[in-house]
Amino acid sequence: MAIEKKRLKVKIRLDSDPTRIYDAITNPLKLAIWFCNKGEINLKLRGAVRFWGEDCVATTFKEKEIKGAIVALEPNRQMRFTWPINGTISEVGFQIDDRGRCCDLVVSHEKIPPNALMMDAWIIYLYNLQSLLKYQRPAYRLDYNRIDTGVIKRELFVEALPSVVYRALTNVADLRVWFSKDAECDPVIGGIYTTGWKDKAGQPAGPREIKELVENKKLVYDWDFAEEGKSGDLVTWELLRIGERTRVNLRHSGFDPARYNKDYMQGWHAYMLTLKDFCESGGWLSFGVIDGDWGV
Repeated sequence: MAIEKKRLKVKIRLDSDPTRIYDAITNPLKLAIWFCNKGEINLKLRGAVRFWGEDCVATTFKEKEIKGAIVALEPNRQMRFTWPINGTISEVGFQIDDRGRCCDLVVSHEKIPPNALMMDAWIIYLYNLQSLLKYQRPAYRLDYNRIDTGVIKRELFVEALPSVVYRALTNVADLRVWFSKDAECDPVIGGIYTTGWKDKAGQPAGPREIKELVENKKLVYDWDFAEEGKSGDLVTWELLRIGERTRVNLRHSGFDPARYNKDYMQGWHAYMLTLKDFCESGGWLSFGVIDGDWGV
């Protein structure tokens, strides 16, 4: 029986010109900042590419690095290369769409094997690329050599006041933009806090009920995946004003200490960056999914 392979297509709005974006996706020195720590590219059709390092999601696959070849190349417009993932040859494409004052970068990833969890990885990569082009530094990198065990902890600064971040975490309309289109929230202790997610058996999964709530400072809700048994998970958001910005601390605890947490670790990392984007942009996202689901 053939293994079903998946695909995804995502885009991000970049306030930059095609030349700078093309340089960022083809220059090993730039790639080392937003994509993988180390890289080599023979920038020609059928030229070899190689990426590796602790910030490279390939370290979680059996190959431990990306070793592929360029299959399409058009300066300032596109690049496509092959990427072996757990024995399957997937293919990544970068397409630059010039919008005049800005550009959309569309990333397609095809023939992805099951359980690769590439959607979250690409969200993290693209937000770091956006930050590189805007601020000359990554936004929030992820070390794949250190998969968290027992407890997931994340800290990120958002250039907005705690009231803005708190609203994004508790207002249904906001949640449906950056967190889940099916989100429900009754912002009181004991109120529902759900996303509409389902596990493989079709049972409700993820957030359930608000356990603690302090306006503009703290939100705690429980979290459950029935297929993993009752684990007593808690997700805690803490907000601290520092000047005109907010330090956001996330803690996800209560699951089996032996659980392999690439999905939680990478997923929360991606959601933290999405929250930051939403709050700093005034309520919209520069990132969007065109095709594929979050399980890809």
